[in-house]
Amino acid sequence: MKKRIDALTRLGKLQARMHDLGRWRLSAIEQEQACLSEDLLAVFEALQSGDLAYGAQAKLSARHIRALQRQLDSLARESTHVRAKAKAHGVTARLAEQAAETAARRYRGDKERKELADLIERAIARSIASST
Repeated sequence: MKKRIDALTRLGKLQARMHDLGRWRLSAIEQEQACLSEDLLAVFEALQSGDLAYGAQAKLSARHIRALQRQLDSLARESTHVRAKAKAHGVTARLAEQAAETAARRYRGDKERKELADLIERAIARSIASST
C-alpha cells in the first residue's frame, strides 16, 4: 500500500510539472503570436503609407503578409493543442493527488485498525494470563 501511495505521489508531481511546462509553452506561443501580430501590423502600416503599395515591393509585401499569416495560423493551432495537453495534465495531476490522498487515508485507517486489533489481542492475552 505504501508503494502505491509513493507511486501516485510521484505521478501527481510529474503530471503537475508537465502541466507547468505546458503553461510555460503556451505563454511563449502567446508572446510569439503578439510579436508576429505587431510585424503584420507594421507591414500593413507601411502599405498604407503608399511607399510599398505598388510595383515589385507590393508583391514582396504580400508574400511577407502571407508568410506571417501562415505562422500565426500555425501558432494558433499549436496553442490549441498545447492548451488541451496542459489541461489534460492538470486534470491528471489533480486525480493522481486525490488518489494518493485516498490511498494514504486507507493506509492510515488500516494501520490504526491493525494497531487496535493488536491492543485488543494483548489485553485479552493479559486477562487470560492473569485469570490462570
